[in-house]
Amino acid sequence: YDPQTDGWQPLAKMSTARAALGLAAVSGKVYAIGGSGTGVLALESVEAYDPQLGTWAPVASMNGKRMRHASVVLDGKIYVMGGGGDSKLDTVEAYDPQADSWQQVASMLQDRQGHAAAAMGGKIYVTGGFNEGDSFNAVSVYDPQADAWTQLKSMSIARHNHASAALDGKLYVFGGWGDEGLGQGELSTSEVYDLASDSWAQGLSLTSRRDRMAAVAL
Repeated sequence: YDPQTDGWQPLAKMSTARAALGLAAVSGKVYAIGGSGTGVLALESVEAYDPQLGTWAPVASMNGKRMRHASVVLDGKIYVMGGGGDSKLDTVEAYDPQADSWQQVASMLQDRQGHAAAAMGGKIYVTGGFNEGDSFNAVSVYDPQADAWTQLKSMSIARHNHASAALDGKLYVFGGWGDEGLGQGELSTSEVYDLASDSWAQGLSLTSRRDRMAAVAL
């Protein structure tokens, strides 16, 4: 997608069909991480797209299989967290593209699937998700310097399969699946987190209800 022309163009197909995968861009490449494959519950494989060559190539696999996880780039590394695989996961791995290797870091405070993650101010913010079939509104932050997680103020609405993005020092959370007081279903609402005050405020709603989507700040 080119925002200057407001147009889309097709690119080369991935080498492996994937759903519920993670995606991250670092060092001039785009990485497709894990997900569920054809006839496979969860994948540990990772491949990278080089826009200069227009091709995908395999890179080092994760230490474990995962799908419905979150991925984010911070300080030149890709962090993947949570999801489901052979079991529900609270584990977190960091990928160094220079060394083409994965390293385990501190686990999250709880296992999550269908959550969202965004990097802001040198830390990683994880919102919502589900476990045991229930959505929750819990929010936590990871500090790579301390290799530790801390609980923050919760969102007003429990949601999973939503999207988040950081922009101008604020964290925006959009849509997903949850409960708006009218029963479970797709959400159109958004919330905005202010780092300075550790508080959430209602944001402008999407024009339509949606879940299982992505958000990117440009």
